[in-house]
Amino acid sequence: MAEQEYIIERVGIKNLDFTGTLIGSSSGPVPQLKIYRTKAGKFIGALRADAERSNASSFEKPEDLITWLKGVIGSPISQAAQEAVEEAAKNDNVFRAAWNERVD
Repeated sequence: MAEQEYIIERVGIKNLDFTGTLIGSSSGPVPQLKIYRTKAGKFIGALRADAERSNASSFEKPEDLITWLKGVIGSPISQAAQEAVEEAAKNDNVFRAAWNERVD
């Protein structure tokens, strides 16, 4: 996955502008949720608000992004959020470590 420039237009606050990689998204022609990893190692969650804007935030750790999803969507998280989080865990080792529980 190649890094690229992103600008996420947000509702009522400054846009997010960053260099990074899309590591997870929900399915469908217009994904409800996208998860990015920035070049600096932060995580961005972008939840589609309408056709042009998103409710998006940046986080230092994947656990914080998952907690944000639970607050915005509700717990348990929606099927769309589950899809995006699981895809992010497949594509990013740090996200995988936060999402998967290892039992020995």
